[in-house]
Amino acid sequence: MHFAHGRDFERAARYRRQAGEHALRQHAYREAADHATRAVDLLKAWPESPERTEQELALHVMLGAALTATHGYGALEVARTYARARELCEHAGDTVRLLPVLLGLGRFHQGRGELQIARGLGTRLLAIADTTHDPAVGLAAHNALGIMAFYGGEFDAALVHLEHGLELYDPSEYSPNRSIAFRAGQDPGVSCAVYAAWTLQLLGQPARAAARMREALALARSLDHPFSVAYACHFAAGFHLCRREREAVQELEDEALVLSTEHGFRLFPMMGAIYRGWVLSEQARGEEGLAQMREGLAGLRAIGIEFRRPAFLALLAEVCGKIRQPGEGLSAVTEALAAGAHTGQRHWDAELHRLKGTLMLQAELAVPSPAVARDAESSFLEAIEIARRQRAKSFELRAATSLSRLRADQGKLAEARALLADIYGRFTEGFETADLREAKLLLEELETRAGASRAGQTPRSLPASATEGPCGPA
Repeated sequence: MHFAHGRDFERAARYRRQAGEHALRQHAYREAADHATRAVDLLKAWPESPERTEQELALHVMLGAALTATHGYGALEVARTYARARELCEHAGDTVRLLPVLLGLGRFHQGRGELQIARGLGTRLLAIADTTHDPAVGLAAHNALGIMAFYGGEFDAALVHLEHGLELYDPSEYSPNRSIAFRAGQDPGVSCAVYAAWTLQLLGQPARAAARMREALALARSLDHPFSVAYACHFAAGFHLCRREREAVQELEDEALVLSTEHGFRLFPMMGAIYRGWVLSEQARGEEGLAQMREGLAGLRAIGIEFRRPAFLALLAEVCGKIRQPGEGLSAVTEALAAGAHTGQRHWDAELHRLKGTLMLQAELAVPSPAVARDAESSFLEAIEIARRQRAKSFELRAATSLSRLRADQGKLAEARALLADIYGRFTEGFETADLREAKLLLEELETRAGASRAGQTPRSLPASATEGPCGPA
């Protein structure tokens, strides 16, 4: 401020940059953004020179890191900042700062649901890594491409990239507190571990998945980087929600919310509102939970965030089923499938088709008509086909459980049991998780009914198990 008032704009800009860098190291993201913005304004008084270009480039990289934390990945301010930084990189031939710029742009396009653009940026990073043999660039490339493959429903490919990223990761070199390249957003090792856990869960390895998620949380908490901790907590909450572990969801989202409130993180509270709404529905407060989920979805759309929307809408559809509003649930499923097709987010397609079949059956006031039963069966079969194609064994189990229940209610006990026994028998771990417990209970019930039928007794109707809500295991 002293040099600015004295019209010594060169030193004023340099000290603003130093102040911003100090604020960023202290996780004071709003202050860092303010210092960087003021410094960029001061640079306008500088004559054109390589030093001015270098200073502006460094300031835009810093500003992008701060805005990513306070505004979220998909904010237009973030895109404009990194776009200008990219221009300056090309003008100055600065390949060192190109890494954080491409990472920032990739996260922006990912947040906006523009997965093909984000994948293209990841592919460019991989090409640079192959040319330079720079492990930092390789880590960034495999992290980015692993995430894109995950959202594309290419789970085997995702796991290969993410595990490769973890092999390259060294927290002493690449944590956000130590590396300018990774200063924006979450720690790359945490990101790789979080998504590897999610991928293992969907591939049908729940025990390995849980261990990997514990590693991700432990790593995040060891780094003194609040954004990475909030990130890990939020994604771990979603992971435990997928496993129907309500207490873990609430604890992790509470931790993420405290950190987000303290440091001004905008994105996690909006996404977390969807998970907290689901928790409320589990506590028999379905209408309240649904309202909170709608608010979170509206908030995300208002700031241009489209990634993960299909999965979020699936949760909303599930809660609609719990409170006997299948019509709204079906509308949410239709919107989710359309959003996935438009953005290339196919990772939740199998579960959406399963939910569609379940909600169609629920919409019938009495015994489903043959036509509705056929449509529901078609949805379950589509879910199974997609899950098999994606090797998403966990989603295949859910869809097979729903289809087996329908066929049993139609008196096709042998078909129902054979279908479910096949997929259940392909699991080798995680038998304490809700989905596998649900499948085991249903298999036992089917065997009991088949025995009663063989003995000439009238089989009783197949009841919903104690752990199953209207739209799946709860």
